[in-house]
Amino acid sequence: MSNIKLVHSGGNSVSLTTPTNNPSSNITFKLPQADGTANQSLVTDGNGALSFATPSPYSFTQWYMTSDHDIDDGSSSGNDNDVIENWAESNSESYERLGTAPTYSSGQFTLPSTGYWKFTAHMIFYHLGGGVGDTFGFALRKSTDSGSSFGVIGMTGGRVDATTQPNNKMCWTVSAVTKITNASTHRIDIMGLAMAMTGDARIMGGSVANITNVGGSALLIEKVANL
Repeated sequence: MSNIKLVHSGGNSVSLTTPTNNPSSNITFKLPQADGTANQSLVTDGNGALSFATPSPYSFTQWYMTSDHDIDDGSSSGNDNDVIENWAESNSESYERLGTAPTYSSGQFTLPSTGYWKFTAHMIFYHLGGGVGDTFGFALRKSTDSGSSFGVIGMTGGRVDATTQPNNKMCWTVSAVTKITNASTHRIDIMGLAMAMTGDARIMGGSVANITNVGGSALLIEKVANL
């Protein structure tokens, strides 16, 4: 096999050599015009042109509700849309975090960097007064103006049948991927929608560290790619 040997002044060398097996055709690699920045990798465009690019860093954090969120005041006079609060980063003994966690305040999450982010919320809903035949929903929302206004990026929901027993726990999952182009002004929250019921509707919370009190609502936040 042919190789290119670069000899250091100290006597040792570094060599570039051909693949172990004969390529199916001649291959040409075009080197980048300039060096990349720290921690970038050399990537190909599939046609032999090499360039430096920042790897897509996957990261994640897990969150739970520290206590129930009372989402409805028990009045049937109108919809009680409400931002779900009481979130905290997981305190489980086996908890793992990869990367930097978002910051949280009053129901709103601020992401630590730009990129494509995925949110998966498992919301445990129950009603102290039993079924009353009302619908409800959960919406993942994004703000681009520091929380002044929000748009829906993902939604799920259902209906409490009139025969539903009090305290019957129902888990609803809402998930979405969104692009964060400004880490300073973009916000994410979860809104409970149209909870106009004749009783007390709640989102279940509870410690994830205490095995005798397992079952709170949970949220997984993942960064899946850079912009």
